[in-house]
Amino acid sequence: MPLNDLVDYFNREQRRQYGDAIAPRDTLRMQGDAVVADYAGLVLSSRFQPILPLCQEGVYGHEALLSVHGKGGPLSPQALFMIPTSADEIVYLDRLCRTVHALNFLLQPDTGGLLSLNIHPRHLASVRQDHGLAFEQILRQCGLTPEQVILEIRHDPAGTGNPRQAVESYRRHGYRIALDNVTSAPTATLWDALAPNMVKLAPELEASRRDIVLDVAARFGTPFTLQLGLATDLALRHGLSHVQARALAPPAEGLTGPTWRRGAFP
Repeated sequence: MPLNDLVDYFNREQRRQYGDAIAPRDTLRMQGDAVVADYAGLVLSSRFQPILPLCQEGVYGHEALLSVHGKGGPLSPQALFMIPTSADEIVYLDRLCRTVHALNFLLQPDTGGLLSLNIHPRHLASVRQDHGLAFEQILRQCGLTPEQVILEIRHDPAGTGNPRQAVESYRRHGYRIALDNVTSAPTATLWDALAPNMVKLAPELEASRRDIVLDVAARFGTPFTLQLGLATDLALRHGLSHVQARALAPPAEGLTGPTWRRGAFP
């Protein structure tokens, strides 16, 4: 399906599912060579940051990062997700952001490997059943499958919420799961609930990094263990498999990827 037709199709489907009050006409639109979305007077767009393997044969991918701009300038994604006032609207907004990312990923001339997408905690709590089904239908319209997608679930050290049901449903549909922003050793209950394919260690994690890496290896063998903002020599020293760092490859509108990786890791 031509891209303009695909954008029109998603706009019609959003209005049909959520109604005009939540999904007004032509929320998704083309802006130059990219797809953006209009929401609450703000413009939502995509940037992509490489997830780089430390060995030549490692699986690579790109995390889609949300950019939010209003008349007053940029706004944080965290502030954006304070706007919805109902469960239906939070589900709509979260899927809208991921639809923008999937369409922009589709627009890239070269493969970007896996596509990593963030799931907002309020979305997990708002969807009652069959997590991942609606987004699978969106992905397939974009020529993607759940097997090409990593869904990032943010680590909650306080242990509030239970993502088990959502994660089990996502896995049935074929998605990979990442535990994001790990700053301390997750509980055994959370490990068992998520069994993540990737563990993303937060930049501020220092003294306990090695202990958490060893804990991951003991529980799950060798999932992707990725450090945000860490130099490659330190990542190798700590036994990590991947890095994602602004100094190595900052977020960009287009995909960098295996060509860039070959130059970085001869």
